[in-house]
Amino acid sequence: MPPRFWRNFDWSLLALSLLASAAGVVAIASATGTSLHDPSVAAFVKRQIEAMVLGLGVLLVCAAIDYHTWARWHRALYVLLLALLGAVLIIGRHNYGAQRWIPIAGFDFQPSEFGKLLLVIWLAAMLAPRAGQIRHWTQAIWPTLTAAVPAALVAREPDLGTGLIYAAALVGVLYAAGFPGERIVLVLVLLVGGGSAAVYAHLHYHLPLPLKSYQLGRLLSFINPQADPQNTGWHIIQSEMAIGSGRVFGTGLFSGGVNNQLQFLPEPQTDFVFASISNIGGFIGGTGVLALLGLIVWRALRCMTVARDALGGLLVGGVAAILAFQTLLNAAVALGVVPVTGVPLPFFSYGGSACLANFAAVGILESVYIRRKRIQF
Repeated sequence: MPPRFWRNFDWSLLALSLLASAAGVVAIASATGTSLHDPSVAAFVKRQIEAMVLGLGVLLVCAAIDYHTWARWHRALYVLLLALLGAVLIIGRHNYGAQRWIPIAGFDFQPSEFGKLLLVIWLAAMLAPRAGQIRHWTQAIWPTLTAAVPAALVAREPDLGTGLIYAAALVGVLYAAGFPGERIVLVLVLLVGGGSAAVYAHLHYHLPLPLKSYQLGRLLSFINPQADPQNTGWHIIQSEMAIGSGRVFGTGLFSGGVNNQLQFLPEPQTDFVFASISNIGGFIGGTGVLALLGLIVWRALRCMTVARDALGGLLVGGVAAILAFQTLLNAAVALGVVPVTGVPLPFFSYGGSACLANFAAVGILESVYIRRKRIQF
């Protein structure tokens, strides 16, 4: 790579991403056992470190590719997105009642994780020629419809949480393209109100809902998890107990607390890794993780302010929205503020596909930042 590539690299963003990933490995190790000598803990750590190393390579490749190249292929990438999500529903592997993974050479590939970035590229390339002019409702219809198709396929797996991340990507790109923020808020309020009304009608008037019974149970359990503490309320109750028992400074690495050691806390290394971190590091540890991820989002927004054209700004806007919303949603689920959705915490949750997708997202941010001055490239 030419010297100007490294000279214009956002080293702070890279350092923050690597720091978060390294801290994530420590959190995963502590969440899955009481010692690194435990074979199961070592296996988790080994696989996550391997994903990090591969992810760093993915980051550099994405940074080296001019982001305009992605835009020129945005139609083909959108078709690829739909093909991958459709393939999951046909040949995907079932696990935990969901069909989200395609086994490839011993690796469970999760297309929905990479699909978030493909959707951002599609939306950014489509709206870039009219960036700053997207003001009316009619101008948002086509982008919304094209985003709804992959989101619906993801929800069909079922994976409602990741479907919401797709919606966040749409919101981020639309807002960066100039769509008024107050109208976005109005739509969100209407959607929440309409969804609440639909659930009420289902419970009281038996009207049908496009949800499985366990999904409906999760939606209702966060309101009163004690109503069914051994079933739908179990996740929230154990998560809140893990966070509460961490207090200010936490129980310490590999202590794990009763929740982790006796495996009371479900998925402490993935969906509820924030609860595990808060148990290990207390209020200080949980706040520190959110601050670190907040810094990554801030560096992403800085890339948007220096982007040399509308396409770069929209790409960064979509990626920043994904990282920010996913962080807030994961933490909110762990705290019992919103229903359980099963969304990983960026850079911290265990998972190869999620790890690679996070580094690819940073690579796209770097690609925009490196090429912020036209004269350089």
